[in-house]
Amino acid sequence: MASISKRQIPELLNGPHQAVLSVGRENKGPVAVPMSYTYNGDRFFFVTSPASLHGRLMSKAGRATLTIQFEEVGTATVHQWYVMAEGRAVFTDADPAPHVRAILTKDRGSQNWDRWRAAQPNTIGKVAELVPERISGYEFRESLDDSTRSSDRT
Repeated sequence: MASISKRQIPELLNGPHQAVLSVGRENKGPVAVPMSYTYNGDRFFFVTSPASLHGRLMSKAGRATLTIQFEEVGTATVHQWYVMAEGRAVFTDADPAPHVRAILTKDRGSQNWDRWRAAQPNTIGKVAELVPERISGYEFRESLDDSTRSSDRT
């Protein structure tokens, strides 16, 4: 598995990928939930409810980790990468509508904003931001051809 360079990370993160938001809790494993996000090259933004379990834990801890994964399996190769960002996470007073619009446009195309907004006019949530103190990425590529699979070599 090879490291992804810091300059490659922003390009990878701006695709239509889902993240997993993980927040620690005392005497139990972390809470991990799927989360749509945007990334501006400096910080991550996502919209969720402060009243949710992960929202309450994040508010209390002031920290979280986002893991973004991509996997593409072709007929002859497997390509996987993931990026982990850990740092300060807080809810903001920013207007959530532009963030939700940006997330939906990034992940599903601009036509989904109007449908989503009409279906959920008052349930947007609050904007949270994660400012990474550590960010790292890793990439894995392997041939599915039996003659070249690294796991079959002796």
